[in-house]
Formats: sequence, structure tokens, C-alpha cells
Amino acid sequence: MTHLEEIAFEIISQAGDGKAKVTEALRQARKGNFGEAEDLLKEAEKLLLRAHQIQTDELITRQAKGEFNEPVTVVIAHAQDYVMTAMAMREMAKEIVNLYAKVRAI
Repeated sequence: MTHLEEIAFEIISQAGDGKAKVTEALRQARKGNFGEAEDLLKEAEKLLLRAHQIQTDELITRQAKGEFNEPVTVVIAHAQDYVMTAMAMREMAKEIVNLYAKVRAI
């Protein structure tokens, strides 16, 4: 495994853990556990921020500086896609949790 692929798998790991927290937050909100849902979304935000920082620092910045001579692989593309989709999912989940809370209050 190349160094770039190791970085990609670390990004996937962080983003995957964040996405799992988002999914659990939605489950908790559906049950009416809004405090737990908010806590899970905060945990997800930290994990996804870490994944994004690795992506920026280890892939984008270093490649822009010409430090990588390795080709971009499907694993690297997947890692970048996974971070962005998980971040988008988190943003949508925030709105859905708010909607669940409003509906419950009616």
C-alpha cells in the first residue's frame, strides 16, 4: 500500500465514523431524544472536521506543493467523495433533527 493510500484509508475511517454518528443522531431524533441527537451531531462534526483536515493537509496541500509523484487512485477519489457526502449528510441531518423537534412540539 502506498503512503497516499494509507492517508486515504485514514480519511475514509474518520469520515465513516462521522457518518455513523450522523445516522445514529437521526435515529435518536426519531425517538424524540433530541439532546442525544445533538451530542451525536457534535461528535460527527469533530470526526468530519478531522477527515477534512487530513484531506486538505495531506492530499491537497502536499499535491499542490508537488510533494506527491504517485498517481491518484480510486481509493483516494473515494476518500474525498466520502468526506464530502458525509459532510452534506451532516448538514441535512441538522435540519431533519430540527424538523423532528418542531413536529414533536405540535
